[in-house]
Amino acid sequence: DTASIRLNRQVDNLLNMSRLESGILKLNIDWCDINELIHSVIQKIPNTGSHSIHFENNENLPLFKIDAGLIEHVIYNIVHNAILYTPEKSSIEIQAADSKNKCIITIADNGIGFPEKEIHHVFEKFYRLPDTKTGGSGLGLSIAKGFIDAHHGTLRLENRKNGGALFTIELTVETSFLNNLKNE
Repeated sequence: DTASIRLNRQVDNLLNMSRLESGILKLNIDWCDINELIHSVIQKIPNTGSHSIHFENNENLPLFKIDAGLIEHVIYNIVHNAILYTPEKSSIEIQAADSKNKCIITIADNGIGFPEKEIHHVFEKFYRLPDTKTGGSGLGLSIAKGFIDAHHGTLRLENRKNGGALFTIELTVETSFLNNLKNE
């Protein structure tokens, strides 16, 4: 089972990279509840081992008009990398917010972070940090960046002051607070 899941992820990554490079990627834009999307990602993460993932709903968020499938893939790739490359018992924190028609998602871990001189390379295709454990292809973060670029958004990486990595996704998108009407 584990080998087939890994092979499926590799094929999926190669197909996604091919779609990005060929320019045939078409966004399927629709209204999305980011809280639900993040919970869906957390449910799909295979065995987190001793890692813990923390996310609290932000009930004040509007609906965002995005390609939910692609954004789910982005969050999944970042969280999956955090689980693979942070020490046992590390924690991963996901937060979602909005600011002036921007959907902002942060994914932070309390691992060792990235070597400063390597940060500008992590979104390159097939790039892997030197001396990392085997198992990845170096496509996950490159695909994440490509999917965010397709939304005309930004994906940034920085090291946290107290250790660990912080990924910030910013998407300038259409928003709607229509979801607040359901309780009236």
